Amino acid sequence: MGGTSVILALSLSTSLDLTYEVDALRVGAITRPRQVTPVAGGKALNMARAAVALGGEVHAVAAVGGFTGERVARLLRNDGVGLTAVPVSGETRTCIAIVEPAGGATSTDIYEPPAAFADWDWRAFADAAIAAVGELRPGWIVVSGSVPRGIDLDGLAGVVRGFRVAGARVALDTSGAPLAALVEVADLVKVNLEEASDLVGRALPDAAEACRELGGSYGVDAVVTNGVRGAAAIVDGGAHVVGPPRARGRFPAGSGDAFLAGFIVALHRGIPAAGALALAGEAGERNAMTPGQGRLGAAPQP
Repeated sequence: MGGTSVILALSLSTSLDLTYEVDALRVGAITRPRQVTPVAGGKALNMARAAVALGGEVHAVAAVGGFTGERVARLLRNDGVGLTAVPVSGETRTCIAIVEPAGGATSTDIYEPPAAFADWDWRAFADAAIAAVGELRPGWIVVSGSVPRGIDLDGLAGVVRGFRVAGARVALDTSGAPLAALVEVADLVKVNLEEASDLVGRALPDAAEACRELGGSYGVDAVVTNGVRGAAAIVDGGAHVVGPPRARGRFPAGSGDAFLAGFIVALHRGIPAAGALALAGEAGERNAMTPGQGRLGAAPQP
């Protein structure tokens, strides 16, 4: 699974992610943040930023719209992520994570839905993604985040299937109808336990059982996270368990994206699954140590 080519991230639901650090959230009154951390966000771009921090070479194809989209593009390039910016008709959304000192390992998150795609927005994005695959020959393509209204899921699945025909491996991190539409054209699926349960239509008891169910039903490698309880994976037929995080930081938003970044970067380097999961777990922990989704703090001490 190793390679020297780029990792390609596809961001259909791009956002400007803002982390507000407040002394206390005053519901119904004015709350003034002590610190504001902006990042180029959406799950795919959080993953891309974390992968670059881990030494990966990453290029993103991102839908960006309006003045907010222009800001997101500048932020992402400043993070060292290569970018093909695809202008779309809707304004790029803004998502907010509010962190309080007494909140422990939780935050209050306010996420706008992505603007719907017009037909020409989807055609422009698909053309840009296909061109990037042809030019960059990525070893891994990560399709991550929600899918905006207006995108035909069968058409998206057809494009992703073409990437695999071109020789790329596809990692998928989404939920709901997009997950159901794309799971059979992916090589690797990374979801949480609730998302896995929704996909198979029944409550799964734990991450290990969810991996077995996904692998057996869809023929994919699977990584299933379960919050502070850890994660499980079945990769190349081998079953693995990731224990609870060693440390619980105050900034959990984006930790799942950082986890996926660590896993893909390691697989891309040819590191076996057990080592890849160790790097993934560390990346998720480091994300929670610093404000800004996909920004990695210092590694926790053993």
